[in-house]
Amino acid sequence: MTQSYTLVFVALNQPILIGRFMLIFSRRRIDVTDFGFRKLNEEQGEFYITFNAQEWTAQNLQKQINKQIDVYYSSLQTNN
Repeated sequence: MTQSYTLVFVALNQPILIGRFMLIFSRRRIDVTDFGFRKLNEEQGEFYITFNAQEWTAQNLQKQINKQIDVYYSSLQTNN
């Protein structure tokens, strides 16, 4: 069953990461409904991506992002 999820993660404050995140989602044909960024300090930023997917797909996306991009923290939340 498809649900809405939000993936929140803290990573380096680099604009190039936005493209890398979207590439991961587009390769898997995941429907991204919202994307945002908040600067935490000069070196770190908080990214959030809201998307629709099945639970196992959402968990796999979180693992892939942690593996492919150097993130400090990540959290997967359901939107109910």
